Amino acid sequence: MSRKAKKFAVGIGVFLFWMAVWEVASLIIAKSVILPSPPAVMRALFGLLKTKSFYIACGRSVGLIFVGLAAGTAIGVILAVLSKALRLFGTVVSPAVEVIKATPVASVIIVLLFVLSKNIVPMLAAALMVIPIIFMNVRKGLDAVPEDKLEVAKIYDFSRSKKLRLLYIPSALPYFFAGCRSALGLAWKAGIAAEVICTPTSSIGTMLYSARIYLESEELFALTAVIIILSVIIEKTLIFALGKLCKGGEAI
Repeated sequence: MSRKAKKFAVGIGVFLFWMAVWEVASLIIAKSVILPSPPAVMRALFGLLKTKSFYIACGRSVGLIFVGLAAGTAIGVILAVLSKALRLFGTVVSPAVEVIKATPVASVIIVLLFVLSKNIVPMLAAALMVIPIIFMNVRKGLDAVPEDKLEVAKIYDFSRSKKLRLLYIPSALPYFFAGCRSALGLAWKAGIAAEVICTPTSSIGTMLYSARIYLESEELFALTAVIIILSVIIEKTLIFALGKLCKGGEAI
């Protein structure tokens, strides 16, 4: 048996083990409202898959959170580059980034909900959670350019564009890749949490909130499984794409 086949077999075995634990726990508790059985959750999941509103909610949630992720990534990169180029700018911006990093996600969501439409809060919450991670990682990458290479660039009078292309971008890319890996999961969790709190139109978080309110435990567990599956698919896809882009960044 090949290594991949063994890994796959082990994964299936672990999955079946935890399904068995779940089934036994549901039988012991014997209250489907608290812990529904795996077959009941599967039936609820198949029921969701038959509805058009489910796909609309998934598409809307993924789309808005992805926009927030992209916006936060772009802003983080821009702030990092400007803080490296302009020392005063970095001095002013760094405390604000630290404050955003230290603020709990729930607090950010509630503050945004006071002043903005509930339909865009999940996107902005995801963006704000991403900015500090990308900013700090890219800034660290820009600061990691070896001094000897900077001296060579100075001796040969490299232009700014040449320094950027040959020194700073290669140095920052692995850090950028590592930052994206960390930011992706956080953006997804922050976006879904914001949806649960804000209950925007047609979203997974709103469906999750409704299932909790009406004590539809099977649907609640099914939606949680969907959130996890979507998270894994999005993460694997984007990390693969970034790995190709960064050429070796996956080693970070």
